[in-house]
Amino acid sequence: MKAQTKGNKVKINFGKGKAPVFTAGGRKRYMLGEGFVMVNGLIRFADGTEAYCLLEISEVDSGEHFGTGVFLQDGRIVFQNEDDFLSSLGKTKEQVYPYKYKYTGKVFCNDHHVGDDGWSY
Repeated sequence: MKAQTKGNKVKINFGKGKAPVFTAGGRKRYMLGEGFVMVNGLIRFADGTEAYCLLEISEVDSGEHFGTGVFLQDGRIVFQNEDDFLSSLGKTKEQVYPYKYKYTGKVFCNDHHVGDDGWSY
């Protein structure tokens, strides 16, 4: 999935100001407000597959992870809270969960969920 989506761009309208454009494989950081950020990252599914993603993180709560969106080959992004998350990925629940994530955008907090290798555990 990673190679097929690198460079894909998606614009996300958060309802305030100019909608940011995120690029699969990028390093963007976007302030959502009140200590929440959305950053580019990587996701490693339970089956070992890796994909580019967006991560919603709270910098005021030691890096609490609030959501993940995965870049798809068709140019869309699908978020984990969407009903068609698994079917859009073409995977079963067992192939996806538990997954690990890694930031490629800047996160300004001491995230106790992330190991020395940069991956969540």
